[in-house]
Amino acid sequence: MTDTITVRLDVRGQGLPEINYRNKRIVTPETITFVYLIDNPGPVNGIYPACAEVTGRCRSARGSTQGPRRTTECFYRAWPDFWPAWLITFGAEHRPR
Repeated sequence: MTDTITVRLDVRGQGLPEINYRNKRIVTPETITFVYLIDNPGPVNGIYPACAEVTGRCRSARGSTQGPRRTTECFYRAWPDFWPAWLITFGAEHRPR
């Protein structure tokens, strides 16, 4: 089993960009949780955390008639193409020392 450190950040009102998740949902970040692997200090594919969970209000990217909802979108190190560039940078900035 790998040791991890979890960092949960309340990012409401910080002006972070919305995430257009795979052209399905647009998420306004309210809470971001990063999970860092202790035994892997270097970046893999430019991503420091092993995963990130972005929670917040969301709406359909395709103009649905449903009102805003809440969702959690997960980003994993194994699929770096789905990570927004700002989330990679934000994760590196909040890496535990």
